[in-house]
Amino acid sequence: MNGLSTYLFWDTPADAVDPDRHAAWLVRRVLEYGSWSDWQSLVDYYGKPRLARTVVGLRALNPRAFAFCRAWFRLPATDFRCSTSAQFR
Repeated sequence: MNGLSTYLFWDTPADAVDPDRHAAWLVRRVLEYGSWSDWQSLVDYYGKPRLARTVVGLRALNPRAFAFCRAWFRLPATDFRCSTSAQFR
């Protein structure tokens, strides 16, 4: 996937990441560490419906990214799998 910031891949080679097979990992990485242009690249690649399905299924997400996703997708906190973790109770 072109256009993503190189610093997102500090622990793995970018060419080893398959954007379809590793979608959850990549989306979480961009949400927690990426820039706005990285997010826009994901929206362009996956589309908003697939991103929504991916994000609501994440087991963990930092509070800032969680709040962003709730607003961006206009979904209640209870729709997100990560909302059942201890940090959000």
